[in-house]
Amino acid sequence: MRRIALSVAALTLGGLASATLPSLTPAQIQEAKREGEAMSTREGGYIVGKYLVKTYNDDLILKPNSPEVDGVVLSTPYERLRYEAYLAHLENKLLTDAQASTLAKSYAGKLVVRLYSHSPYAVDDELEQWQQAYLTDKIALTPQREKSYLDFYKAATLTVAGKTYTAQPVVDGPYRDNFVLPSGESDFRNLGVVFYTFNIPSLPSTGTATLAFTDSRGKAYRIQSNLNDLR
Repeated sequence: MRRIALSVAALTLGGLASATLPSLTPAQIQEAKREGEAMSTREGGYIVGKYLVKTYNDDLILKPNSPEVDGVVLSTPYERLRYEAYLAHLENKLLTDAQASTLAKSYAGKLVVRLYSHSPYAVDDELEQWQQAYLTDKIALTPQREKSYLDFYKAATLTVAGKTYTAQPVVDGPYRDNFVLPSGESDFRNLGVVFYTFNIPSLPSTGTATLAFTDSRGKAYRIQSNLNDLR
């Protein structure tokens, strides 16, 4: 459950500077590590800042016609290391310099998208809806994971500098939480995080990145973000 510890409710907006880099220098590794660890000691929680490129729902309160996607994070190598340092500090397992350096090397040339989402159906209706969808949209079963709306996420694309990259979904979930419906009533829903890792060896530091994907019911999303705003 470690990877979903930060729901969209905890994704605080804040300012950032500089630009995206394909790999991190030793100084940037230390800076990301310090930033992540410092945020775990503040009441405000983890500050995603401009890496949160799109948000649809705040907290666990659903608006009328809310999509199942709650928020989209475009995670650069710097943000990924900062996030890991934050989580490690929360668990009282501080990253050593060697661990941070190893992680940074593994993140080089990769952009990761994190989709925070919730099921459009109540927990009690989830399995029935899953069975109906399975009849028309064949999917590969994952025996280790509970059947849920997350099974219906497919490949996403990211277009950067005129080139389009494709990534398959990796799912964390489903988990459950109590959502507040537009009517004011509460309802337990499944939720989870969908990860897309795009391998982009020559990651530009300027320009735009355009993400395209569909949710579990086939609703299409197209989200553009400015790489100049990230680091």
